[in-house]
Amino acid sequence: MPYFLHRDHDLLAFAGLYELWPDPERAQDDPDRWLWSYTVLTHPAPDTVGHVHDRSPVVVPRGELRERWLDPALTDPDQVRELLAAIPEPRLEPYEVSPAVNSPGNNGPELVQPLH
Repeated sequence: MPYFLHRDHDLLAFAGLYELWPDPERAQDDPDRWLWSYTVLTHPAPDTVGHVHDRSPVVVPRGELRERWLDPALTDPDQVRELLAAIPEPRLEPYEVSPAVNSPGNNGPELVQPLH
């Protein structure tokens, strides 16, 4: 059964990493040579959502922690680890929703209505 995970219907910001790298198969002057790769960081799911999945995205709260996470000068791995350790548990609220969310052809606010 699918779940909607939320925090007072607030937007959530996930911690992630990205990298640009050149495709060695393409010419130096090819505008499509640069590829973007990215990942969303996860950690063990807290008890509140652990029954849904064993992993949870790292949710970066608004304010100073988010500003620090988005700082392009933050490149030292030890400082990144310290910042990740300072991010609090997100306290997401899960509830079951319709399996209609599993189809990308479906779209609309009714998809996040509680099933019961």
